[in-house]
Amino acid sequence: STYGVSTNSYKDGVTLKFVTQGQYSTNYGSRLYVMDSEDTYKMFKLKNREFTFTVDDSTLTCGLNGALYFVEMDQRGDHD
Repeated sequence: STYGVSTNSYKDGVTLKFVTQGQYSTNYGSRLYVMDSEDTYKMFKLKNREFTFTVDDSTLTCGLNGALYFVEMDQRGDHD
């Protein structure tokens, strides 16, 4: 699974494996982008709204950061 990201067993979420061992290196961390279609990102309009999500952080190793970040970006990424 790419960067340790896979659908969960209930098919209603994802499982992120923070440590993946590659042939030449170890990767710590997963990055996930939510797509609206094959070539556009999902745009969240959160001004004056609430966003909630559920995380099982019981298996995070000491020193790992379990966080969710939103960043400003174009809906089509680097496309014109």
